This record gives sequence, structure tokens and C-alpha cells, in this order.
Amino acid sequence: MTAVDVLLLETVESIFGDLCTPEAVGAAEGGLDARLWSALTESGLSTVGVAESVGGSGGTLHDAAAIAKAAGRFAAPVPLTETSVVGGWVCEQAGLQLPDGPIAVVLGGGRTYWAPVAASFVVVTDRGVGVAPADALTVGATGANYAGEPWAEVTVGAADLVAGPSVAEVAARGALARALLMAGALQQAVELSVLYANEREQFGKPIGKFQILQHYLAEMAGEAVVAEAACDNAVDVIAAGADPAEVSQVIAAAKATTGRAVGIINRLAHQLHGAIGYTDEHRLQYTTRRLWAWRDEHGSEAQWAAELGRSLAAAGGPALWPTLVSWPRPLAV
Repeated sequence: MTAVDVLLLETVESIFGDLCTPEAVGAAEGGLDARLWSALTESGLSTVGVAESVGGSGGTLHDAAAIAKAAGRFAAPVPLTETSVVGGWVCEQAGLQLPDGPIAVVLGGGRTYWAPVAASFVVVTDRGVGVAPADALTVGATGANYAGEPWAEVTVGAADLVAGPSVAEVAARGALARALLMAGALQQAVELSVLYANEREQFGKPIGKFQILQHYLAEMAGEAVVAEAACDNAVDVIAAGADPAEVSQVIAAAKATTGRAVGIINRLAHQLHGAIGYTDEHRLQYTTRRLWAWRDEHGSEAQWAAELGRSLAAAGGPALWPTLVSWPRPLAV
């Protein structure tokens, strides 16, 4: 993973730390936090990684990935990755002007995450891609995922479309966005668990001193590091200009790895916290509910693992080892 500007990370941490309190995150369920979105927009962080030529803030995919992981870590109740990592990328690839405000990405129609609060839609179909204001498409049934993030059924009608990324390519980009969010949230679940283990006392000493809980924490930390490494590798490979087949493979590996880690880390985190981890007052449940939701969105780990397996099998046995050892691809620092 290449270095990300320290000032950028400090700014991101400051905004999320100030505005993503448990009270604010809880109050925003079913919608978006307008105050947080305004702060991200005013600072230019909502469109980092999108070229200035189409209305973005500039910066690299590595910058956008770092912000996405921070958003996951703080359970930010805004469609940040839909706007930058996915929607902004589609606009940049297709030469379309990035619309103002929060974006929802419509993949051929159907369930569209964050659609009820989006100012604009980036539409992706087999016939091309386009940008439409929120009132230009038909929005049907609405709901929310397990974390309270809204979605709606969207019907794509006649729209001005241009050549751009395929539905499959954008679906993979959505999986990358979810994997990055999960990588940040997994780190948060580990940090909260370590903090609680050092504060909560039983039999006259912190519960973190008990060997079995130390094993839990070590396993959680290891899973979180592996998950983040898979995401960082995907970003490195994409930034290096890999071909579409390799991009699909590394995204599949990242989404499958982070999804697998969710099952382990969420289970151990709640075992360690006990009942308090499920309460509205505790930050942990805002993190773990998002992890459970994001795990299945844009393809579960089982789906992406199967996709990766099919891709590697199609290349033939002799290609397996060269493919594995080519990740990560060396980058100039």
C-alpha cells in the first residue's frame, strides 16, 4: 500500500471523530447525517479519488481507499463510497460530469443502496451509463439494511446513456467499496474489544489478562490485518493498471476475505463484550451491524470466493502459482 498524505488522514479522522458519535450515528438510521455530509463536501472529502476534470476533488485511489476505511471505522451514516469510489469512478470512466450531492448507483434497476436520500443517480445498464437527478427515475418500495442504511427499488426508464464500464465491472467496484468499509469496521471492532478487555474487571483484574480472552483478541487482530491486507492489495493492483481479469480476481479476494473475517470478529467481539455490546449506548453494535449488512451487499464472500475459483480454474493449473505470487504487484513509492 502506498503512503497516503498525513494531513488528509488527520483531517478525515478529525471530522469523523467529531461528528460520528454513537448518538449521531443512531439518530441518522434510516437516512443520512446531513451535518456530516456537509462537512465532507465542504472539505472536498466526498469526491476524493475522482478527477477534477469531471468535478471531483482529485487525488488517488489510495486516498479514496483510506477515507473509505475511515468511514467504515467510524460507522459514518453517509453514502461516501457510492459517491466517490463507485459513482465518481463511473463518471470519470465515461467522461460524465459528477453531479452535486450524495449519489446512489443503480445497477440495471432493482434494489439500490442509499437511493431514498440520493440527490442524483448514476445509472449503469447493459446499454451504457448515465447520470440522472433523483426525480427522473421511478422509486418504488423502500427499506433499510440491518444497520439502518436506506435502500429503494429503482426502475430505470429511458435515459441518455453513453459508453462506460459494464454492469459486471461496476458491481465489482461496489464490492471493493464494501470491502474497504468492512476493513475499517473490522479494525474498529478489534479496537473496541481491546479497550473493553482492559477496562472491564472480573475477579480483581482486567478480563484482558485471562488467557482465553487474549487468544480471542489475538485471533481477531490477525483476521483484521489479513482483511485489510487483501483490500490494500486490491487497491495496489488496480492503481498499477492491471487488466480487467486481474482486477476482478483481487476484488474477489478482498471481498471474500473481509466477509470471512466478519463472521469471526463479530462473534468474538460480542462474546467478549457480553450483553453490553448489543445496547444502544455502546458503539460496538453500530459497527457489527454494518459488518453483517455489508458482508452480503454487492455479493457475499461465498459468491466472490466461487467467482475467484472459477477465474483461477479457467486459467488452468500451471497459471495458479504465477498468479498467486504476482500479488501484490511492486509499486514505485
